[in-house]
Amino acid sequence: MPREPLPSVVVGGEGARLVRERGVLMVYRKWLVDAPPGLEPGQLVVVEDEDGSLLGCGLYDTVGPVALRLLDLWGCSGGSVEELLRLRLEEALEARRRVGLASEGGAYRLVHSDGDMLPGLIVDVYNDLAVYQSSSIVWDVHGSLVARLVAEVAGVEAVYEKSTQRTRRDIGLEPREGLRLGSKARTVVEEAGARFIVDPRRGQKTGLFLDQRLNRVDFGRLAGGRVLDLFAYTGGFGIHALLNGASEAVFVEEDEKALELLRENLRLNRVEDRARVVAENAWRFLSRATQRGRRYDSVAVDPPAFIPHPAARERGLRGYRRLYSQAARLVEEGGLLFLSSCSTHLPRDEFNTVVAEALAAAGRRYTPLGGVRGNPPDHPARPGAPHLEYLKALFLHVHR
Repeated sequence: MPREPLPSVVVGGEGARLVRERGVLMVYRKWLVDAPPGLEPGQLVVVEDEDGSLLGCGLYDTVGPVALRLLDLWGCSGGSVEELLRLRLEEALEARRRVGLASEGGAYRLVHSDGDMLPGLIVDVYNDLAVYQSSSIVWDVHGSLVARLVAEVAGVEAVYEKSTQRTRRDIGLEPREGLRLGSKARTVVEEAGARFIVDPRRGQKTGLFLDQRLNRVDFGRLAGGRVLDLFAYTGGFGIHALLNGASEAVFVEEDEKALELLRENLRLNRVEDRARVVAENAWRFLSRATQRGRRYDSVAVDPPAFIPHPAARERGLRGYRRLYSQAARLVEEGGLLFLSSCSTHLPRDEFNTVVAEALAAAGRRYTPLGGVRGNPPDHPARPGAPHLEYLKALFLHVHR
């Protein structure tokens, strides 16, 4: 029996041009020219320009400024949401396997929103557990399908939803969280010899910051001596350093749930005898350590986003300069300093400037160990979606 044709939505002006010329996947409501009445949230539609040329197909969004989330460009490779979603998930998994990041028992990001042509959806795989995050009503209404297909494609036993991010509240969506498939919401993953507990019910974001995985591994390889892990979360940077022979690691974290997991991770990796956990605000710790003249051979600084929105820009820049400068003062001569920012609204060139200004203010001479690092391969950022390229990080060899 032939399928019913998909309803058609017409996009004009700048919206049509951006899709046609740059492959942009999110079409704002202001760019819509015509849409059939009664379209439901998450409904699959064909997208055309005003000349009748096919731009692609996607899901109709009814909440917030985005009206269309395209899952295909210049054609429609599936006649249903299930067909398109399965195809995009399979392509995403193939890409992770190609770069060697989809290892058994490990952790990787399977879907990075627009980067995998699934705008508004994030999926992280942790061994036998997957955690997804929806930023749109289109994925809310297809939640059961997302859970089932992620389980089938990624081969996991359970799927948990952790859609509690600020961007949902900004457009009027309520937070959503809970087990969507299976019976477990906790697992253990292996990361270059280190083991970490993942529990999205207690952890931030989806449970573990996978964007820093490669940086954690390299920090462990490069670090040594006495280590300071600021904004330690569940201990990734410091634990890698300890497993690679560091003599001691000081972990500074104030979130109670993260501290519980951090202590469990120290025991799991059998390094608790060389670890000191400081349950304190990082700024207070830095102030006291500076006053007492404390020094560390290796320092990792991985703060939360200080510039969550454009209005916070100036305050955030001051925060980064102050933080990086104070951290630099604590590094021993010849030591290692890792500095990071996950603020989307801090471009790479400005991150470089902030680091330069902070180290100059601290009176420290240094050599960068390579250039600014960005997203890892399992966090793809399409040229048409620059907001996904948020991570910046630098390793510095500090001379004096």
